[in-house]
Amino acid sequence: MQEKTAFEIGLVLSGAVSAGAYSSGVIDFLIEALDNWYQQKQIQQQLHGDDYSQWEIPCHDVIIKAISGTSAGAVTAAIATAALYDEIIPVTQDPKEQPVKNNKFYESWVQKIDISQLLKSQDLANPQAPLLSVLDSSILDTIGKNVINNVINNKKPLKQRPYLADPLQVYMCVTNLRGVPYLVSTQGADPNIKGHRMIHHADYMQFALGTNTESESNAILLNPNGSNVNAWQLMVDAALASSAYPVGLAPRNLVRTSIKEYEKHQWKVPTLISTGQCYTYRSIAPDISLVGTGPYEFVAVDGGTVNNEPIELVRGLLRDGEQQNPREPQQAKRATVLIDPFPNDVAVENPKYDLLNIVMRLFYSLMANARFKPEELILAQDEDIYSRFLISPVRDGNRLSPLACGSVRAFGGFLHQSFRHHDYILGRRNCQKFLKDYFVLSPSNSLFNCWPETLKNHPKWQVRKQDQDNPYFLPIIPLVGSAAKEVPLAEWPQYPQEQLDSLENQIKARFQDAFPRLIKQLPLNGVFRNLLNVLWLFQRGQLIKGIRNYIEEDLRKHGQL
Repeated sequence: MQEKTAFEIGLVLSGAVSAGAYSSGVIDFLIEALDNWYQQKQIQQQLHGDDYSQWEIPCHDVIIKAISGTSAGAVTAAIATAALYDEIIPVTQDPKEQPVKNNKFYESWVQKIDISQLLKSQDLANPQAPLLSVLDSSILDTIGKNVINNVINNKKPLKQRPYLADPLQVYMCVTNLRGVPYLVSTQGADPNIKGHRMIHHADYMQFALGTNTESESNAILLNPNGSNVNAWQLMVDAALASSAYPVGLAPRNLVRTSIKEYEKHQWKVPTLISTGQCYTYRSIAPDISLVGTGPYEFVAVDGGTVNNEPIELVRGLLRDGEQQNPREPQQAKRATVLIDPFPNDVAVENPKYDLLNIVMRLFYSLMANARFKPEELILAQDEDIYSRFLISPVRDGNRLSPLACGSVRAFGGFLHQSFRHHDYILGRRNCQKFLKDYFVLSPSNSLFNCWPETLKNHPKWQVRKQDQDNPYFLPIIPLVGSAAKEVPLAEWPQYPQEQLDSLENQIKARFQDAFPRLIKQLPLNGVFRNLLNVLWLFQRGQLIKGIRNYIEEDLRKHGQL
């Protein structure tokens, strides 16, 4: 009798703005597939025990050890964290045909978030409140509270999912505007100068979800029964900070017990070749002298500004002390799965030779360079790597973008619920295709040692690939039950032409509330402030009309109008 082994998975959710609906659809189907498979495995266990030769479905295990998220990906990670110990009913049809029940992914990303909410002015209800963003972020706080209320007020028994690590590590990347100071000690002529100081702004908040967290010291603990309310609220705040698109959405204040928490972070450090290792991981103490040892507060914005695909956090955890994760299809035993709605969202173009365009391109260059990962580029030279996988949008048909949420610089999904519904269902469809045809390993991998030969040789489970040495591959997550039924492709949605006038009026109302508040905040004397007010009075119509025209043209370009 062969012993079962488990394949370890780390999920990485990249930034996506409104296309978080797509990422949520992917996670929705992934949970459905795993739930179906493990339910069937439980039946086989009752019928045949550990005699896997009698099993009619694959018997190996998978373990989701970690989730990392940036921006919209962090919001989806937060929803998953709050929902994984609860019943999740997958969304398989349009809500008009079958109402949505017990699915915070769909409720949060498709039903509750909308441009009509983002263009309100609840954030300015207090006359003394400063303007923090172009859009009103109040609805995001409401959604966040709704997500964790189910955990905090839950009276039902916790749903156990054997494929979740206990504890499950959750990382949410943020851009720390205060920064964490570090000191490079040096020798010099001035004894008062101890060395060269540097400040790190690419930050993250780490949480540990589970009931077995006694030995966990590197993360903020989240009990599935919701007993630690403050920790759950901090998780929501971290997710909203990670998704605080600069200028567009409100930044967030976060707090740590002390700056000494950063001593727990692990850094990749090069080592001498004679040691047999290229690098090791170690902690580096921050420069406490600049901050002090009390609570460390900082303003945080979109994590995607400096790290839009937080792969290394998850990969470092999966590595589990080894120099690297095995990459061959015969040897791989753990993998990162990157869910990226916009894998090709780059612009390689020379700016126009004028001040404004050069300054704008400078900010884009700084952001793009901060995201650049040379180690990923080097690994990409080898296509035969089975320790990392990608789920990205694929849709039949000649479209500028496969995502309905891809218009208006990825804010288009907020314009209409049908856009978000389409992308949610596309996420489910793409995840199904990924699990069926691409998330596979060689049959000689030890993961499949417990499979009887009858299953290995059954065409139902075999995946054929062209231009591969292996005659066939086997699935890491087999599709059974409802997950085996093909997810239909949703119709390409259209924005109702008649709603453009209403949208323009909403934009106008938001600007009329927000712009005077902005002028009031600017450090200007009375003359300049009055001049801006006059300019706003005479030019606001043109500005708002210009925004409407841009939205209308972009929707037409994407075939959505």
